[in-house]
Amino acid sequence: MSIIEELRRQVSSIEVLYVGTKDGLEAQLVPDYCPFETVRVKGLERKLSISFFSFLYSFFQGFIDAIKILRRFQPDVVLGTGGYVSAPIVLAAIGLRIPVLIQEQNAEPGLTNRILGRFAEAVAISFPGTERFFPRKKKVVLTGNPVREKIIKSVDEKKAIDYFNLDPSVKTLLVFGGSRGAQSLNQALLESYPYFAQFRELQIVHITGKDNFDQVKKEVEKIKSPEDKISYLCLPYLKEMELAYAIADLVVSRAGATTVAEIISLGLPAILIPYPYATRNHQEKNAKVLERFGAARVLLDSELNGRSLFQQVRNLIFNDAALNAMREKAKKLRKTKAAAEIARLILTLKASSEMVETSEEESEDIGW
Repeated sequence: MSIIEELRRQVSSIEVLYVGTKDGLEAQLVPDYCPFETVRVKGLERKLSISFFSFLYSFFQGFIDAIKILRRFQPDVVLGTGGYVSAPIVLAAIGLRIPVLIQEQNAEPGLTNRILGRFAEAVAISFPGTERFFPRKKKVVLTGNPVREKIIKSVDEKKAIDYFNLDPSVKTLLVFGGSRGAQSLNQALLESYPYFAQFRELQIVHITGKDNFDQVKKEVEKIKSPEDKISYLCLPYLKEMELAYAIADLVVSRAGATTVAEIISLGLPAILIPYPYATRNHQEKNAKVLERFGAARVLLDSELNGRSLFQQVRNLIFNDAALNAMREKAKKLRKTKAAAEIARLILTLKASSEMVETSEEESEDIGW
């Protein structure tokens, strides 16, 4: 959506169609933002079973849907962002000779992008080193992963402090697990609460996810004590994440592509706890890239508990030298113009396609 936003800024007359599935999160978010259509397709299980044949049938249906959509909409360029949802539409575009740009958001590409990247006109990657997964390296461009404009824009810190009713003189720990929360992370924070409770110079903003909020709030009420020195704020969900980032001295979160891109763009020190069941373990690979560059620490979900979380946070959040070093390392990784770079690639592919079409028409006119 941030790429669409940038394209609209550059070309006012542009027409965009977003293709997804009716059951995906995009079906809730996209229709208010731009035209939206769906294809019928299911994810592929990585083992041979009866569901494999169900996948093949659904993929065939999705491919037929995709061809109909492309013939009706007639796009100049198709952007594929990976995953089984994008496979039918990208494959159909390749078959119809429509230029394709693949955008890989993770450090290590999934199966769909690995295969289709071989046939795409260009591949936009988010991390240095990802180019090794694409054999035609000359067409791979390190753009970074786009981040919403309102996240990147500078936020008045006082406004953020007032929003959460926080103390500006105290360190702030921001904990969240993505839009739907992270149960193991929530549980570890609950277990660590008694350790943190002794710190007057620390405040925690904890975004639990809607599914876990009631349970977390109930558990916190049980373990709270009048002697607690810590300030703790528990929220189910936060639409204005830019405000939370503005007050964070340290972030504890999962390592999804969007979260990692936002952390890098803002130069935020982080402890990343990768979701262990992500496809191809891509969250751990994202987190390890940041750790290798010194921009984050990684705590594996298998090692996560109240004590390990407390120790990691305590060792970092009161160490200003370590926090500043992580900020500088994160800033070296960031690509603040990612959406503009990807939009430029799309418009370049469109222009190249038009030149080819013109050349073919001229060849036909003179009898070639």
